[in-house]
Amino acid sequence: MAHELEQLADGSTAFATARTPAWHRLGTVAPGPMTAQEVLDLAHLSNWNIRKSMGLTAVVPGEKCHECNRKIGAKHTQKCPVPKDEGRGSDPIVTEEDTAELLTVDGWVSTYRTVPMSGELQNLGIVSGEYPIIQPEQFAEFMQTIVDTSGSVFDTGGSLRNGRDIFLTMQLPEAVTIGGVDEIGLYMAGFNNYSGQGSLKVITTPVRVVCANTERAALRNFRSSYTFRHSKGLQGRIAEAREALKVNFEWTEVFKAEAESMINTKMSADTFGDLIKAVWPEKFSKPLDDWKKPEHDHWDSLNGLFKNADTQENIRGTVWAGYNSITEYLDWEIPIPGVGTDAAELARADRSFAGQYNKLKHLAFSKSLDIVAAK
Repeated sequence: MAHELEQLADGSTAFATARTPAWHRLGTVAPGPMTAQEVLDLAHLSNWNIRKSMGLTAVVPGEKCHECNRKIGAKHTQKCPVPKDEGRGSDPIVTEEDTAELLTVDGWVSTYRTVPMSGELQNLGIVSGEYPIIQPEQFAEFMQTIVDTSGSVFDTGGSLRNGRDIFLTMQLPEAVTIGGVDEIGLYMAGFNNYSGQGSLKVITTPVRVVCANTERAALRNFRSSYTFRHSKGLQGRIAEAREALKVNFEWTEVFKAEAESMINTKMSADTFGDLIKAVWPEKFSKPLDDWKKPEHDHWDSLNGLFKNADTQENIRGTVWAGYNSITEYLDWEIPIPGVGTDAAELARADRSFAGQYNKLKHLAFSKSLDIVAAK
């Protein structure tokens, strides 16, 4: 499960997280929420000084040596200086490199940065000449301005794929509280690419981004998004971004109302059984005598979570507990045969990050609302 976080020359990792260590246990753990400057400094995203080259040239092979006019595969003449200049000794054969020409690539340049710790220059990619450079500092300020004075703070930040991508997440203010006992945190996550292979994107998501795996999970599981190609800079885009992302706050209210209705609706063991059958009809709609051991184990695990799990203690016997029992089973209880405990935990985490069971979770949520509506 590759995290793809950038590893720097001094052995540190270009990643920072507030309060809670990430699953990979890398980077810097801040004691509390971070300001924009703090997350940039702790995640080694500061002072990259990303810039563009003055032009771009391509090395194109020709047909003949520029010095002795011999073709590729033939021998250089004895007087030709090329093999001697290159120290090839007894190998005087004309190669493509001996015929190469430099051509200007109109309209394209390369992006490069100053690498943290080493101070070396690093090429990041090839972009159009009109590509506007958006420094990590500008991106953090852009995200901060989107939420303005709402109380959002930075929660994570990091560099992926050797600096070609960065991410920043902010915890949105006031996590949604369900019935006063259950919280679901929401984040605003921002992603920017410097290689010319991606776009700048800001999303609202329940996924806390800490690595490439969670980056992919967040980009699959978002509530609202704002994306633009690097054809313009960030100036004047705040209102546009807010308009696109305001869906998140509308979704929060809808979700809260739906979840409140579940937590305020009682659910019996029999009704929970109906929910299980609605989510897995291919397994449990057939007669009980036709069930095999895996079906019995599956059924018993789900009912055990609904009736006895500590995680359901404050919501026991409600539709919300029924829904959460199913999501807990999908995340933590599905058997993974043939592997040890540690490997099984990693496999489960990978499945969760990748959103493997999102369709089943969405189905369980929808069927739970149907049960509430039927009461």
